[in-house]
Order: sequence, then C-alpha cells, then structure tokens
Amino acid sequence: MGGAISGYFQAQSARDSADASAHASKDAARIQAESQREALDYLKKIEKTPQALREEALKKLGGLSGLPGGEGTQLDFINQAIDSPLYQSIMSGKEVGEEAILRNASATGGLRSGDSSYNLYDYNIKLQNEALLTSYNEQLMGLQGLAQLPSNANAIATGTSAIGATIGQGMVASAQARQTGNQQAIDNFSNAMKTDYQAYQTYSNYGKNSGGMYSDRRLKTNLKKIGTVKGFNFYSFDWNSIANKMGLKGSTYGCMADEVFEFVPKAVTLRYGFMFVNYKIIGVL
Repeated sequence: MGGAISGYFQAQSARDSADASAHASKDAARIQAESQREALDYLKKIEKTPQALREEALKKLGGLSGLPGGEGTQLDFINQAIDSPLYQSIMSGKEVGEEAILRNASATGGLRSGDSSYNLYDYNIKLQNEALLTSYNEQLMGLQGLAQLPSNANAIATGTSAIGATIGQGMVASAQARQTGNQQAIDNFSNAMKTDYQAYQTYSNYGKNSGGMYSDRRLKTNLKKIGTVKGFNFYSFDWNSIANKMGLKGSTYGCMADEVFEFVPKAVTLRYGFMFVNYKIIGVL
C-alpha cells in the first residue's frame, strides 16, 4: 500500500506541475498577445489619417471620371482649380505682362493698331489657360498621390491574425502540458501499483515459505477466538480488503501479532508497515 500512496502523491504532484505549466503557457501567450494588441492598436491609430485621405481622394477621382460613388464633377474640379492659390498666383502677373505688351507697342508705334489689342487678348487667353492647366494638374497629381498613400491594411490583418495564433498556441501548449501531466500521473500511479502488487506477492510468498504469516489486526475481519495454542490465543478470521490487495484472501486462523509481541517480541517483525509473526519461533504451526 505504501507504493500506491506514494504513487498517488507522485501523480498529484505531476498534475500540479502540469497545471502550473499550463497556467504559465497561458500567461505567456496572454502577455505576448497584449503586446501584439498594443502594436495593432498603434497601427490602427496611425492608419486613420491616411485611410481618410485615400478615401476622399478616390471619391474625387471617381467624380472626375463620372464613376458611381464619386464626389463632384469635372466642372467642380475646374472651379476649384480657378479658386486655388496657385491659379491666383499665376494670374497675378497679368498686369505686368499687359504693361510689357503696351510698352512694346508704344516703342514700335503700334499702340493704336489692332495688333496691340490682339496681342493683349492672346496674352490673357494663354495666361489663363496656363494658370488653369497648371492648377488643374497640380490638384490632380495631389489626389493621385493621396489615393496611393501606403496602407497598413496588410500589417493590421497580419497583426490581428497573429494575436489569434498566439492565443491559440497558448491554449494548445496549455492543453499539451495538462495532457502530459495527466499521462505522467497515470504512469506514476500505475507503476506504483505494479510495485505494490509485486511487493504483496513477495510478502505473501514470504509468509508461506517461512512458516510465518501476517498477523496484524488491521488485515483481518470477523475475528473469533477459538481457543489457545501453547499459551497463545488462537482466532479464526477473514482477510479484509487491504489483505486482499496483498494477495491474502479467504478465511484462516492464527494468533494476533500484538498479543504475541507481549510475550515473544523477537517473533514479531514489521513488514512494510504491517506486523508479521514467525510461527516457528513460538512453536505454533
């Protein structure tokens, strides 16, 4: 029985170790997942601004192309180009250009001719077209650049997946630790029971081969005194469930070890926690 008890505690120790390892695996996974969540939250935070700009730019580009879901029209875009600081800056040089044309006409004597008016008109048209085209292209390139801003979407998706994988790995490691511990517990207890069984067989055979017998009251039930033999009380009894596990079964008779010990101490020994009587020493067979 000592082996079984020891095996029980070894099994319990294995389970406790497995539980500790399982908790450690979960804690490690939780800490790693928290770190991954912090990184993911940061990515989501810095992604908000470029995402909003990309969406706005794509809507305006869609409006320029007349696509469903687009915002504004090409005319709106032209008007925005005309209202832009770049357009106004280019057009601010209009008076300087006109004065240059008039000075040139005056110097050549053509101030009152139709050429001067034509030159002024041509100059203004070209200046307006240049200002509009430059401003228009500048806005278009700006929208295209915003629409192509780098995205953290893949990194966010990967980070989200990584958190799930980390938690899953922690759960798997925890389950494996418990499974290993439970198997170790089973093995420990099984080995202990085998050891006990082998010991019990040895104990039983020892009694049969040595003229002795386990005479401990803790192994017996239905005790009945049937007389005395050479001054020692003699009893009939049944082996109890503890004795059965030691390979001692059925009904028999004999002395009580505690009573024999009072008169012949050397005839009583302790075998694996139970009292054993050498019947040859006391002359009772």
